[in-house]
Amino acid sequence: MKRFKNILVVVNRGSSNKALIERAVTLGQRNRARLTVVVVIKKARMPLRAEPPVVSKEPIINIIEEFPCDTPVPVTSKTQEDFQEQIPVTIEEFPMDVQEQIIQEEKRDLEQIVASIQQADVPVSSKLLYGSPFLEIIREVLRGGYDLVMITAEGRSGFKEALLGSTSMHLMRQCPCPVWVTKPDQPKQLKHILAAVDPTPPDEERSPINIQILDLATSLAYRDHCELHILHTWSFPLESHVRSGRVHVSQNSIDEWGRGARDKHKRSLGELLKLYDLENLMHQVYLLKGEAASLIPALAAAKDVELIVMGTVSRTGISGLLIGNTAEKVLRQVDCSVLTVKPEGFITPVKLDA
Repeated sequence: MKRFKNILVVVNRGSSNKALIERAVTLGQRNRARLTVVVVIKKARMPLRAEPPVVSKEPIINIIEEFPCDTPVPVTSKTQEDFQEQIPVTIEEFPMDVQEQIIQEEKRDLEQIVASIQQADVPVSSKLLYGSPFLEIIREVLRGGYDLVMITAEGRSGFKEALLGSTSMHLMRQCPCPVWVTKPDQPKQLKHILAAVDPTPPDEERSPINIQILDLATSLAYRDHCELHILHTWSFPLESHVRSGRVHVSQNSIDEWGRGARDKHKRSLGELLKLYDLENLMHQVYLLKGEAASLIPALAAAKDVELIVMGTVSRTGISGLLIGNTAEKVLRQVDCSVLTVKPEGFITPVKLDA
C-alpha cells in the first residue's frame, strides 16, 4: 500500500481549511506521517521602487455605484480571464507596522493549527513562506523532500469557481510530488473514490503512472472503507470518418473494427487490474466509450464521488493520457476533491534559488 510519510499542508487564508486539516490529520494518523503546515505570504521578488507622486488636476466626474432600480442585472458568462488568478497585493505595499501585524497574525493562526494537530498525536511543525505561492510551495517540496502536498481549492464552490490559472493548477502542473486539492466542504469520511486510468497501449512510460494512480486509489479506499470506481475511456480512432458514407467500406467491417478496438482496451485494462487484489474491496470497473474530458466529470457526478485520483502530466508524445487540455477540462467541470500524480522521473521546471 502507498503510504505518505512527509506531508506539506498549505493553509489558505481565503478558504475554509477545516476539511483540509481533518484529512491531513487522518492521513498522518494512519500513515504515521509527519505534517508541516505552511502559509505563503505574497511578496514581490524585487523590492518595490518608490515613484515620485504625480500631481495633476483631475476632472470632476459623477460616478454611479449602484445598479439602477427596477432594471434586471445582466447575466454574463465566464470567460478565460475570469479563471485567471487576480494580481495579488504584496506585503511590501503595506506600511511596516501593518506588515508586522500581518506576519504576527499569520504566526498566531499557525500556532493554533499546530496545537490542534498535536492534540491528535501527529508530529507537526510549521513555516511561513514568502513569495509567489506556487513557486515557494514547490521550492519547499524540493528542500524538504515531501511526498504529498495538500491544499484547499480556491473558489467558493471548489473547482468550479476559479481553478484554472490558480495556485492549485500551477501545483498540479509543476509540483514534483502528488498534489491533493481538497474541496472546502469535503466530508471527513470518503465514500466514493474514482480512479481514472489509461492502460493502452502498455509501455514503459505510461504503465508507471497508471500503477501510481491505482496504488493511491486502492490504498485510500481500503483505509477509508469506501467504494472504488475505476474508469478507463476508449474511442475508435477515425470512426466518424469511416461512418460518414464518404469512405467505401462495409458496415460489418466498421463494426468489427470497433469491437476490436473495444476488446483491445478491455484486455489492457484487465492486465492492469491483475496487479491488484480487489476481492475484499468494494469496487466497480467502467470501460466507457467516449472522451475522458466529459466522461470523468459525468461519472464522478453520477456516483457522488468525493475524490478523483488522476494523472495531469505525461511525457511529450504520449497521446490519450490525461495531459494538458484534457486534464484542465476535467478539473474545470468537477466539484469534488482531486489527487493528481505525475509520471516517474518528472522534473519540475521550478528551481531552488542559489
